[in-house]
Amino acid sequence: MGLALAAEIDETRSSFETVKWSFGGIMLFSRSVLSSAWKWMKRPAGSSLSGGAVGPEGSSLLPKRSRVFTAVVLAVAALLLTLPEGREAIRTVSSSWRGYRESGWDQRMLDELAARAEKEGDASTLAFVALSTSDRAHGADLAERAVALDPQFMWVFAARNRGLDDDPPRAEWLARLQAADPGNAVPQLLAADAQVQARTETDLEHGVKIDKIRQRLESNSNWLALMDSAYAAPRYDSYFQRHFQLARTVWNREKSLPPTTVLYGIWQHGFPNMLTFRLYCDIKIQQSQTAQASGNTKRAESTLASLDMFGMRMAEANASDSDLEKLIGLAIARNANKAMTKLYQESGRPEDARRAAMRLEQIDEQSKEMRRAFNPSRSARAVALRKEATLVQGFGILVVIAGIAALSTILHARAVAGQGSKSEIFLAESDLLGSGLCPCNSTRCLRRISGELPTVSGRF
Repeated sequence: MGLALAAEIDETRSSFETVKWSFGGIMLFSRSVLSSAWKWMKRPAGSSLSGGAVGPEGSSLLPKRSRVFTAVVLAVAALLLTLPEGREAIRTVSSSWRGYRESGWDQRMLDELAARAEKEGDASTLAFVALSTSDRAHGADLAERAVALDPQFMWVFAARNRGLDDDPPRAEWLARLQAADPGNAVPQLLAADAQVQARTETDLEHGVKIDKIRQRLESNSNWLALMDSAYAAPRYDSYFQRHFQLARTVWNREKSLPPTTVLYGIWQHGFPNMLTFRLYCDIKIQQSQTAQASGNTKRAESTLASLDMFGMRMAEANASDSDLEKLIGLAIARNANKAMTKLYQESGRPEDARRAAMRLEQIDEQSKEMRRAFNPSRSARAVALRKEATLVQGFGILVVIAGIAALSTILHARAVAGQGSKSEIFLAESDLLGSGLCPCNSTRCLRRISGELPTVSGRF
């Protein structure tokens, strides 16, 4: 390739054309190596290719191979494809290309898993499929069957995947869930959402302002009663941890499941509407301000205290591993303490105002820590991985630059030293003409080969 470049160097019109020719030669060389390797693999056992680096009469650089070598290579390739780890790696890569969205093949696997679980009476697997399938009607049926087999999976009614365009949970489901899990605020919150969800989503789609939505909710006495009951509940459990543990158990047991089926269900876990938390908090703060203005400071203080306690219960719930819920809880507690600080200051209670202000600072600091942990780009592990990726990319770029520099040096040395023979240049240029990678005119190359044009350094 170096001799061919030296023969054509006078015909290249610019440095870019020279570099283009060089890259074309590299591509040709790579194709030649791969082609030789493929021909070698197809040769009979114990034979090698004729020709090599020094010419057609030389020996091939590729060694002789045996039938044992061929069998080992095929066995290793088949093993990589048949091992569970290999199949899982292939499925993970293909799932990432689809954005971890379920495909028809994933849905068929879930249907087969549900059919087998129903035959075996496996309530946990039925619950898993109910939470993981994208078929809403089928998921609802599976949830009913799982609860019928084992009532401890009643929480699936609340956690089953629900998007913005899904129907709210059935009233019968919520009633059974409230009876099975008394003292939990989430069933009450879901029941409150069921009353206003459709209208609220319609208002948001039509661009209705938040203030008007809040005024409409404030006039809904049933919604307010359910929200009051939820905020007074002693526990907050959205069943996310149970969902996570169930998904991990089934995935560890069913090795053939693709990651899409697990991640889709986790991402679609049903949480209470976070917008209603904010609107209810605003309504209660406004009610406390109205009570304070009317002279009922005690009522105003108790209203804000109930908000603060619910927010901290939500933020400190051991059963919830959702950072989003914890951040929402801290935001509710922060707004309550901010309003309480103002209430104490205006009521002439400086000591209480100082304590509320200190609590507000603690909540702010905790919120900042949660946001830093919640942001994957700022986590210590993400920063470390980003540094390692930068180093790998940097070294890769250096290797490419070093390769180009080495190639340029070799080409320059060959051009200056005048090494090589007429036949070597003839073969190199013939290959380039056949591959279409030579940047010069084909007629000019043919004329040079035939001896009609002068050559570099009188070599050709």
